[in-house]
Amino acid sequence: MDKLRVAFLWHMHQPLYKDPGAGAYSLPWVRLHAVKGYLDMLAVLDDFPAIRQTFNFSPSLLVQLEEYAGGAVSDLFLDFSRKPASDLSPQERAFILQHFFSANWETMVFIHPRYRELLEKRGLRASSEEIKQRQAAFSADEMRDLQVWFNLAWFGYAARKEIPALAELFRKNRGFTEDEKHFVLDTQFAVIRSLLPRYRRAQDAGQIEISVSPFYHPILPLLCDHESAREAMPDVRLPKTPFRHPEDARWHVARAVEACERVFGRRPRGMWPSEGSVSVAAAEVMAECGIEWVATDEDILLATLGRPRSA
Repeated sequence: MDKLRVAFLWHMHQPLYKDPGAGAYSLPWVRLHAVKGYLDMLAVLDDFPAIRQTFNFSPSLLVQLEEYAGGAVSDLFLDFSRKPASDLSPQERAFILQHFFSANWETMVFIHPRYRELLEKRGLRASSEEIKQRQAAFSADEMRDLQVWFNLAWFGYAARKEIPALAELFRKNRGFTEDEKHFVLDTQFAVIRSLLPRYRRAQDAGQIEISVSPFYHPILPLLCDHESAREAMPDVRLPKTPFRHPEDARWHVARAVEACERVFGRRPRGMWPSEGSVSVAAAEVMAECGIEWVATDEDILLATLGRPRSA
């Protein structure tokens, strides 16, 4: 039987959540995914040293990981997590009850008895107005447990394995202290600080290759020439005013290459263009910036080349 050669490329992407005016992040997903998926996906390779993988980073994600690691930024969810539960205003309590169950309920909420209990007390289908009314029924201890569980539940298996005190908190389940809450938050940042260096070590050891996407994740072919949309969609309706800015496309690719070299110590050979979008002009831009290979979807490639898909 012939061997099947499979290449795994994991795309790590988050849009830029930073509010340029406030200098803070509006959403916590970089911080929370860092201690779960981004750590676990690399850590699993520790048990399979012969496996080689490719990890693709959007530079907008790298920038946010670096800023969190430096401790210079925060986000609204983190601010409300840090605040002593007894000092929360009614509006802040309502925000926490509204948003601190933002996780997969089946795999991250229901499996933890206390977390599920708090959700059921709030109401699985409670409206915003109902939550505003029900927040008064929650004690400071309950609000603190919710602050902890929202941040604790996002830790993946690797962090729990490496940091026994986290596993102890999972077992404790309820009645968390302010000190324990701050331990959870401090541990998040410790994991984030370790994350990019761990990827660099895996790269230097030859176990992974790191590729990048264009800096702010634009659709490169449309930047080069918006008429390129007709290559795959001949009947598409487009603006009459021409939009051709290959220099912008080149900026996004060149800055992405620079960011990867700065963070990981070497220039990337490969690129996952945003949404797998490709065109001849976009490929030329990537090649000019030193990119040697580009990954895309078979249907996208065939449509771009004007070829029918084989059966």
